[in-house]
Amino acid sequence: MQYVTVVLPLIVIMGVGWTLRRLRVIKGDNSNLEGMLYWVVLPALIFRSIFYSGGFAKEDVNLIYAVYLSFLIMPFISFVASPWKKNPARLGVSLLTCMRSNNIYMGIPVVSLTMGDVGVTAVSKYLGLSLVGYHILSVAFGQIGFYRKLNLDTLFGTLKELSKNPLIISSILALFCAEVLQIKLPLWVDESLKMLSEAATGLALIALGAGIQLGEMVTSIKYTWVDVLMKVAVYPLLVMSLFFVWPVAHNVRNAVILVSAMPVAVNTFIVAKGMGMDHKYAAELIATSTFISILVVPIWVYILF
Repeated sequence: MQYVTVVLPLIVIMGVGWTLRRLRVIKGDNSNLEGMLYWVVLPALIFRSIFYSGGFAKEDVNLIYAVYLSFLIMPFISFVASPWKKNPARLGVSLLTCMRSNNIYMGIPVVSLTMGDVGVTAVSKYLGLSLVGYHILSVAFGQIGFYRKLNLDTLFGTLKELSKNPLIISSILALFCAEVLQIKLPLWVDESLKMLSEAATGLALIALGAGIQLGEMVTSIKYTWVDVLMKVAVYPLLVMSLFFVWPVAHNVRNAVILVSAMPVAVNTFIVAKGMGMDHKYAAELIATSTFISILVVPIWVYILF
């Protein structure tokens, strides 16, 4: 029962977001709330966590090995299991989504609720190391599934967008300030970042809940279940197995496996649409995997803790 209670705060706060959207307190496409999270709140959280994490040490090389090998191996597993080999527009989505976890809107809240500050610090370190590869490799494999070849223009476009990504910028800035400049944050700066960071979990879950479409979750599971299984079960199992070969600190291991078990990232819809894939299927996959992940999270908490 104690493992089930882990998801109750998630359900309640996401339910608040869903209700606010139905009552039109949160209006439109939810972009204002998501924009505030993406550009202000989450960069503050990541900057502060990495700044006080002690930087990246030699033992983090194992984390790089395990994470990037998972990015390279998982698309092949997804391809073998995919029912969409004769449908390139959906096969591309399968390969794009199999490792694109919702690290931000659900991963950080789940780890925060389960592990506290030590887990958030571990996730921030993981994001600092993995975000570039996460975006480039997922897009590359998605292209291979859809076009049967790599489109270099799209990859260069992805790199250009990454140079403006506030989460990557905050990670690099935190390392520069902590490791190169070796500065101490003024108290007022630290307290400001702390206050913004503390808002991250609740706001992320409200934003996620506001975007939920219950009807899509129920109707699409009958044909999305293979890709959902790949994302919330097979991918975290792969990450776990790689950590047996390249071990890392226990808290880092658990935090990374947990975020690997999160649903498909919400921005995957935009990526799939921009690449000409079956973006409607991507949207259904996001919705269904979000619903299923709420049921799966207690299982992963039981396994890891």
